[in-house]
Amino acid sequence: MLRADFTWLSYVLAVFGLYYLFLFGSIQVRRLRDRSKLDTSYRPLVCVVIPCHNEEEVVGHTVEALLRQDYDDTLVMVMNDGSKDRTSEVARSYEAEGVMVVDRGPDIAGQGKGAVLNHAYGMLCRMVDRHDPLLGGRGADDIIICVIDADGQLEPSVLSLVTPYFSDRHVGGLQIGVRIANADANFLTRMQDLEFVGFSAMVQEARDAWGSVGLGGNGQFTRLSALLTVGTEPWSDCLTEDLDLGLTLVKEGWRIRFCPTAWVAQQAVESYRPLFRQRTRWIQGHYQCWRHLPSLMSTRSVRMRTRADLAVYMFMGCYIWLVIAGPILGILSTVGVIEVHTSFLVWMPEGALRNVVRLFLSIAPFVVFIVVYQQRAAEPFKGRWLPAIGLIFTAYSYTMIVSQVWAIGRIAIGRGAWAKTARVKSESAV
Repeated sequence: MLRADFTWLSYVLAVFGLYYLFLFGSIQVRRLRDRSKLDTSYRPLVCVVIPCHNEEEVVGHTVEALLRQDYDDTLVMVMNDGSKDRTSEVARSYEAEGVMVVDRGPDIAGQGKGAVLNHAYGMLCRMVDRHDPLLGGRGADDIIICVIDADGQLEPSVLSLVTPYFSDRHVGGLQIGVRIANADANFLTRMQDLEFVGFSAMVQEARDAWGSVGLGGNGQFTRLSALLTVGTEPWSDCLTEDLDLGLTLVKEGWRIRFCPTAWVAQQAVESYRPLFRQRTRWIQGHYQCWRHLPSLMSTRSVRMRTRADLAVYMFMGCYIWLVIAGPILGILSTVGVIEVHTSFLVWMPEGALRNVVRLFLSIAPFVVFIVVYQQRAAEPFKGRWLPAIGLIFTAYSYTMIVSQVWAIGRIAIGRGAWAKTARVKSESAV
């Protein structure tokens, strides 16, 4: 029988558990600390870009939510990427209210979200060069590009909450929180709401102080002048072009912020098969972004704590592999294949205390996610259900190992093309 010492695995898991506890503690002491320092008189132009492909079911509600913003200095651009449904027709019904619709023909359509965003970026750059009156005389420093998915809906105060952050000229990007609009549809949508709210309100908010906030695909804000430092095509063909752009901006010396008081609502997928496909794409894109690590670690202009936290975050995708290793090792040990040995916490007396510490460290990430969710969710769980929800969310997280395996398989065989996630009809706007 093989005898293996897995002490290292226990300590790695403990470090991840403590990291989540650190993030949780950080947001408790930092909550709303920065609002008093923001210049609320700053009024940049916000250009909202909505990439669309066959979005007739949802794009109308998204545009209507934008038109209800309490911030007037806006330009809405609907980028219709070769849709075969009524997306263009629905979007053009709002042209009288100032909405710009751009139809990307079949000669350039279908090249991915990054290509669509780069198209809008190029148009804005040309509008700046010719002093287009639609920009109200703003230059690149005072134009903010907001990326909203076609199913994303902003609350009316979002732009007013976000723009003051850009009064700091070092801020090149900002991310807002994400909630699930159809969270009450079924079990899977509620788990996705827990996941998104927990990540937004804990991981992103805590990392704001470290300068290591990650940009997301929905509710992403970038300064036009910051994008100009990246090149003519700031959004790449990476499957997670948002994360890729955020890492690039950090390396260029820009600060990425997080606004804890603003949220975007988006649809969640309602069955496991499309969820599996979606998460496989995200995980594959996350691994693609590892290419940034060598240059990021060697960029002296970026603070050490920022680089260290980004490195930890980039390897966070491996956490599920480590978590699932525990039960697998236990099964192999039970059937006599290996003899598992660990000296984890041997300095503590054997008994209840050591067992409690082990359990606490192993479940800490899931516990703090649920606590933060209860604080920030639009509709938190009832108290009596919390223990069961914790177990269910843990099991839900374990299912992501399937997407991990498939993502690595796709990378191994060189597959990178993806079809977009289908939408369902939106019944109401925010």
